Amino acid sequence: MDRAERPVRRWPWIAAAVLLGLVAAVWAVLPDGKAARVERHAACGDLAGLPRVERLADGRSAMRLRVLQWNVEGLPWPIRSGRKEKLAHIADWIAKRRAAGLGPDILILHKAFTPEASRIAVAAGFRTILPGPARDQRRELAAAPPPAGYADAARWWKGEHVGKWLDGGLYVATDLPAMGVVSTAFGRDSCAGYDCLSNKGAQFLALPLPGAPEPLAIFNTHRNSREPAKVGIARAETAHMLQTKENDAFLTGFAASDTAMIAAGDFNNYRAGDRSGRFAADPAFRLVGKGAGFAARPAPMTDHAAWKQAYDLIGYRSNDRLRVEPLSVATLFDGKHGPRLSDHDAQYIVFRISWRSDAQPLAPPPCFKGK
Repeated sequence: MDRAERPVRRWPWIAAAVLLGLVAAVWAVLPDGKAARVERHAACGDLAGLPRVERLADGRSAMRLRVLQWNVEGLPWPIRSGRKEKLAHIADWIAKRRAAGLGPDILILHKAFTPEASRIAVAAGFRTILPGPARDQRRELAAAPPPAGYADAARWWKGEHVGKWLDGGLYVATDLPAMGVVSTAFGRDSCAGYDCLSNKGAQFLALPLPGAPEPLAIFNTHRNSREPAKVGIARAETAHMLQTKENDAFLTGFAASDTAMIAAGDFNNYRAGDRSGRFAADPAFRLVGKGAGFAARPAPMTDHAAWKQAYDLIGYRSNDRLRVEPLSVATLFDGKHGPRLSDHDAQYIVFRISWRSDAQPLAPPPCFKGK
């Protein structure tokens, strides 16, 4: 007796074909993670047009540096849409200020993932434009070991373990030549949620100031977000802590513990990593807090008032050779001081960097090329 033939179930194959088609369609419209990348280096020893060196009343030599930090929300479609006009507004505003001789002298960008976002530094005419980690860049230093089970709990539908679609989105731009330019990505498992889709990390460089005895270090990073990562808070904070440890290891390799520095990045919500690590443990490290009017005030990492005054903060430290002092700070394009052009406000800070006039200048003049 012949057995009845089983009917062929076609729906699993149809569903699989539809799913593959959707994946292919999404992949086809994903942004090109390399299209926005810009890099430029000032000519070796070119000091023309730099901020002038002044003599203070106490006899010290000094230079004022205007620093603009801005997370420009340069996210691509389909993550964001309609950003081109506002990014063009940001680029035009900075370019007009520089054309009028009003700075900034150092521009620090975060989330500059698109060509319209990286154009901000180009349109302003900066002679040195330094990007952070590239999309395909891998961490060369040892990654911070995650807690047991952390890597196994990664979920691809949350953007984890599906590869990097974007670079780090970091830029430092200036007219000053740069020395010792390096960048690093965070470890493969040192991220959480949709933040894993970009190759976040850090960059470090040193800016020689004319007549100064040593360069001023610049550190820039963008660590894991909290709620926008769309994972549990505990997982997002674990990633933040891992990335803090990796930032510390990166800095240890290029900056002595007493290096004079301006540090920018994820200093916004007093997160898990901000309560520990190199900056929290350094009694000389300070945040730029707001005083009366536009005056700046030094604030320790534990100063809750400073954390509440601005969504983004910049930190700094001095040493015996270079004194770093914030003179003024303003929050711009926050809906009160200019229209909102990003989900982060711009932070504009004027620093004074000073040194003993009889100190031996950095010599011989170095050739300021990146590596």
